[in-house]
Amino acid sequence: MDEKKSASKIFIGHLSTTFIASVLAITFTGMWLVDTTREHGGLFRLSEGLAFEGILQIFVWSCIISGLVTALTSDIWFSKIMLLWRVVALMILAVAVSVGFAIMFRWLPLDASWEAWATFLVFFIAGFGGGLVAMIAKTKIEDRRFNKLLSEYKAKKEG
Repeated sequence: MDEKKSASKIFIGHLSTTFIASVLAITFTGMWLVDTTREHGGLFRLSEGLAFEGILQIFVWSCIISGLVTALTSDIWFSKIMLLWRVVALMILAVAVSVGFAIMFRWLPLDASWEAWATFLVFFIAGFGGGLVAMIAKTKIEDRRFNKLLSEYKAKKEG
C-alpha cells in the first residue's frame, strides 16, 4: 500500500511540474516565435492564444510523460536497471510520445518545414536537458543529506 501511495505522490509531483513547465515553455516559445508560428497549425498557433484543446492535449501529454518519469526514475518498478539506462529509455520514449502528439494533434504538420521540426526537437532536447539537470541536482542533494544522516547515525551508534 505504501509503495502505491508513494508512486501516486511521485506521479502527482511530476505531473504538476511537467504541466506547468510545458505551458510556460509553450507560452514563451509562442511569444518568441510569434511571427513564424502563425502558419503552423495546432498548438503553435499561439499568436491567437492557446486553445482549450491545446491545454487538454498538453495535460494528457504531461500525464503520459509523468507516468514514464515515475515508472523509470523511481526504484518502485525498475530498481535493478541502472539509472543511466532508465534515463536513456525515458528520453527515447519521451521523444516518441512527443513526436506522436505533434503529429496526431498537428502541433506541427507533417508537411511543415524541416526548420519547424528542428526547432521542435531543439526545444524538446533543451527541456529534457533542463529536467535531467534538475533531477541530477536533486539526487546529489539527497545523497549528501542521506550520507550526513548515515554518518551521524554511525557516530551515535559507535559513541
